[in-house]
Amino acid sequence: MAAQTATTEVLRALNALYQGTSAEEREQANSWLQQFQRTTEAWGTADAILGSDAGIEAKVFAAQTLRAKIMADFSELSAEGASSLRDALVEQLRTGAARPVVTQLVLGLADMAVQLEDWADPMSDVVTALGDTANGMSVVVEFVAVLPEEALNERIAMDNAAWSRRTEALLGQRGGDVAALLARCLGTAELREARARVLGCLASWVRHGDMTLAQVQGAGLAEQALAGLQGNADEAEAAADAVCALIWETRADNDDDAETAAVKDTLVQQLAQGLAASETQHAVAESESWRVLAEAGEAWVGRIVADAARFAGVVQGLVECMRHGEREAVAMTFTFWDELADRVLETASCDPARRALSGVYAGLVDAAAAQLRYPDDTMTAEERDIFREFRHGVGDVLKASVRVCGAGTALGRAYALAAQPDALWQDAEAALFAVRAMGAEIPPDEEEVMPQVMDLLPRLPPHPRLRYAATLVIARYTEWTRSHAQYVPFQLDFIAAGMSDADVAAASAQALKFLCMDCAPLLATHWRDLLHVFGAARDDDAVDVAVALAHVAAAAPDAAAAIEAFSVPLGSELGTLVQGALDNAACSRAALLLDRLGAFLRYVDAPDSAADLVARIVADAWPLAHALLHRVPADTHVSESASKFVRVLVEFYSSALRGVVPQVCDAVAVAFEQTGLDVYLWLARRIVAVAPSLAVDETAALQLAATLMDRLSAAALPRFEHSFSEAPDTTEEFFRLLQRALEQAPSIVAATPTFPAVFRAAIAALTVNSLHAQLAVLRAWVQMLAPARRHIRLRLDHTRASPDAYPLPTIVSLCAENGFELARALLLGLLGAFDREVSPEAADALASLAASDALPSSAICDWAAAILPDIPDSRMPPREKHLFASQLAELVQARMWPRLKTMLLDTAAACWRRSRALEL
Repeated sequence: MAAQTATTEVLRALNALYQGTSAEEREQANSWLQQFQRTTEAWGTADAILGSDAGIEAKVFAAQTLRAKIMADFSELSAEGASSLRDALVEQLRTGAARPVVTQLVLGLADMAVQLEDWADPMSDVVTALGDTANGMSVVVEFVAVLPEEALNERIAMDNAAWSRRTEALLGQRGGDVAALLARCLGTAELREARARVLGCLASWVRHGDMTLAQVQGAGLAEQALAGLQGNADEAEAAADAVCALIWETRADNDDDAETAAVKDTLVQQLAQGLAASETQHAVAESESWRVLAEAGEAWVGRIVADAARFAGVVQGLVECMRHGEREAVAMTFTFWDELADRVLETASCDPARRALSGVYAGLVDAAAAQLRYPDDTMTAEERDIFREFRHGVGDVLKASVRVCGAGTALGRAYALAAQPDALWQDAEAALFAVRAMGAEIPPDEEEVMPQVMDLLPRLPPHPRLRYAATLVIARYTEWTRSHAQYVPFQLDFIAAGMSDADVAAASAQALKFLCMDCAPLLATHWRDLLHVFGAARDDDAVDVAVALAHVAAAAPDAAAAIEAFSVPLGSELGTLVQGALDNAACSRAALLLDRLGAFLRYVDAPDSAADLVARIVADAWPLAHALLHRVPADTHVSESASKFVRVLVEFYSSALRGVVPQVCDAVAVAFEQTGLDVYLWLARRIVAVAPSLAVDETAALQLAATLMDRLSAAALPRFEHSFSEAPDTTEEFFRLLQRALEQAPSIVAATPTFPAVFRAAIAALTVNSLHAQLAVLRAWVQMLAPARRHIRLRLDHTRASPDAYPLPTIVSLCAENGFELARALLLGLLGAFDREVSPEAADALASLAASDALPSSAICDWAAAILPDIPDSRMPPREKHLFASQLAELVQARMWPRLKTMLLDTAAACWRRSRALEL
């Protein structure tokens, strides 16, 4: 494509992208432009567009293209071409351009500086070329600011050795020069508008460790950064970044020498005084001041405990932030208050700092309660979620307050707020939330305030929010109630009354569950009353109530009667439903009954006197679940509930179920064969996981599990015929089942008729485009291949609880037939197709294949040589393919498998960086 033609085509595509009338037209244009960026012609075309009179969109695209090419394809340029491009970029910056274009050009120039080793002193050259005007010096500062950041840019395709050399040449020992440059800029009136950019540069160099605190102090930059907090919004934000970076570097370190420690102490004093002055002058950007204070608190927490008076201004500023700050600012202080509490508690109880800070934490309770208050305005659902999360963060601060100032003091202040006679419901509710949040730190024997709190609850105004909060207080303090049995009748009545209130029912069910879990012996004689509560519970809350009843029934003096009174009516109603017509309403009701009975059986720890009864209940319940699975396996409610119910039976009542285990496995297989629902694969995995306990003869139990796996495989594989990506959830569940089956009974599973087809399907499944499905498939491959490595196989055979051994001959045979396809799928996926998060599993699987006894050592190298040409050069240039092949051969021959896995991961990361760099 001729240069002029290429430029015309790019401009036409950009016009379609930004001005196109249809989504299809814009998508086509975007795809074409992305492909064009990967060509060698893109260098010259982008340079030509920058030098033309094209519009801003075209020039931004050209600048972005050059930067992407510099990051990903810099090796395409000759030494002369690289120098020419560098000079062209500098000239573009010197003559001036729109701000978005300048940003991209500066980044591209910095990325070039990182890679172009022949460029001896990029910083000095750019200062010389551009520093003779105010605008040019502003660009110089921007270039200097991004150098440390781009030196760490993982999207730059560069090997580690070259990177180390270049970053040392660019950044090593240059902090003093940069500090002097920034001080000169901050003292130049013509650069007043660029102060934010200069302070941002300071933050960048300090944050990346390329400018020392002594250099900062010597150039007077700390004063300038503090002064910037009083500037306009942009300057204040940049100044806050710079001050935060300085504060972080002043953290005390045991490895500091005397000179470094002295510099830090001097700078800490200067910053602390400056922050106090900033607070008294009411900085324009108040939120930035809060941010700086939060950073100071975290960095100086040890100093604060050692000398509380010296840093009283910082601590008081953070208290004021908690009291008056916006939620985002308040959230910044959460870590500080927790860490400060930890440090305070390390000091002696008579330490003056501990006494002083105990008073701070006591006052913090009032400030935190103010932040917990519901806003007067109506909130959206999203705002409610954010507020709920924020409240839990404030709750952690309150826990810290209890730890420091004591349970009585902290609880007393929250109680006083809740007990105010004329308090608005928002204030009382916030105080009750504070009481609940402190619960984890309140001892069960607290006698000073908690009785007053419990006495207060029934006297609160009848507002639904207050009732809800009071109910959750009861739920949080059930361990305290266990030591104060006199409150059980009141709490039970309070909870029962709330079950009929739609606004409070969910909280009441939760409270009842925790009350019964922690106070079952105290409620043992109340189980009949609880049956009435259960009968009145809403469908959504009945499972929590069933769990509550399970704990009480097991503790009852007549446990068998209690267990029977709860479970038999559920079973009877379920049996009646099963015998009738199962329409939608009947299926929904049956699912609810299964959920309740399953929850009860899951948590009832029946005494020996009731063991036979429970076994009979289980024996009677399975036929009902079986009938539902047989009649309506495709019903959404029944399939989910029946599967969860059967899971409870096999995991908690395996001995009672042994006589019908073949029937259970058959029912699950038939249900999946008829419906293809993922939940049956999930249930099968739970059955396989406990297979050894489902029969007296463990080998027979494993054979049942393998047969179940075989039947499910035969039913599942046809469903993947078109594409695994069309059924990612089914793919995930199937291969998680396969992994577990291979873990439990590898040779028996490998001997099943469907296993060769499963092996081949697992290769095809590596193309699935879902993260979780990819992870499941790769973990199944690791389970199949890792034991083919002799040392792993021997270790597993020695430690395996199961009598089944690894089926090496079967794996050898299948790898001999399908090894190339497997290696191809793994290598192409690792170097491009897989989600980056699964790279460790992919590398593990590929390394296991290379290291396995199933293949000759040269096979993986020969296959890689055939596969590498299929990887696009834009993702992996030819020289890197050659390097990969030689490193692979070297590591395989030396049998250095850990290093092979590391090499695979490094190569995958380089390919990922190159791909990211070329994104439009």
